[in-house]
Amino acid sequence: MIAPAVTLEIEQSLSERGILMSGGSSDRCEVLTISQGRYKAEINTFGGGIKSLSFDNKPLTETYSDSDNPPLSSGVVLAPWPNRTADGAFVYAGQRYQLELTEPARNNAIHGLVHNRLWTIAKHSQDGAVLKISLGTGQGWPWPVEIEAEYLLKDDGLHAHFRAFGTGPFGWGWHTYLSPLGEEVDRAVLTLGVDQELPLGERNLPVGERTSLSLPLGTGVPIAGHLLDNCYYASNGPVRATVAVDGRGVAMECSDNVRWFQVFTPDSAWGMPYPGRDRAIAIEPMTVPPNALNTGINSIDVHEHFECSVRISAL
Repeated sequence: MIAPAVTLEIEQSLSERGILMSGGSSDRCEVLTISQGRYKAEINTFGGGIKSLSFDNKPLTETYSDSDNPPLSSGVVLAPWPNRTADGAFVYAGQRYQLELTEPARNNAIHGLVHNRLWTIAKHSQDGAVLKISLGTGQGWPWPVEIEAEYLLKDDGLHAHFRAFGTGPFGWGWHTYLSPLGEEVDRAVLTLGVDQELPLGERNLPVGERTSLSLPLGTGVPIAGHLLDNCYYASNGPVRATVAVDGRGVAMECSDNVRWFQVFTPDSAWGMPYPGRDRAIAIEPMTVPPNALNTGINSIDVHEHFECSVRISAL
């Protein structure tokens, strides 16, 4: 547990930067448009992620109509933990904490604490935007932390940089749905530079040690016919993923500290279609696996910070 003096130091530091317990600047979300060359993106202050990304007006990500309610967590940032925490409970530094059960059907806490909150606009220009959000000492999470998402369009795609300042346990993820230039996802081939799979049980929690891959993702797998909600790991980075039809589509490249990936296919077959498309594919980069608050998670220090990056581009 963090000593009171250390917690006070963190709160004072974050307060001086004007971000302690901050959220959006209004009661409703704002959608920021950025563009550069052949790329265009929309950044949503609800959830701090991307609402859309396109190349020559063809989509590289799935989008949605209701900006206040991204379907199936489309495009949102996942922190200070991604994925799931079993029973919403964990022990850190000898102290037990209880999170709200946000996936009650499976008795889990899911997707962290910032995916359904308004973020503050720190900067907005023609080709970029920076959003920030801060967590204070709320229920189940007593560690103040500032999280920043920077989105910048260049001629080679969208460069997304994520940073966190504070202390305590911290994990990051991004719930991105990739689109092969608007083609039906079942016409596409998925490649993902991973070499291990983490078996998950009925609650989508780990049920064993990492194993070899059940699908040859490194060389490419046709998406058609697969219902996926699987977790993968890469022994070596940086990791690259592609979703493409006849070699044309979208690529995602992650910094070396992003080695975990949840791959999820919305489908009406299991009651979770993506609105307007039914089938879609989420490639969720993460720095830690599901239930990491219970199985081991990285920490950040008040004098340090977390940082990772992702680039999404057209093929």
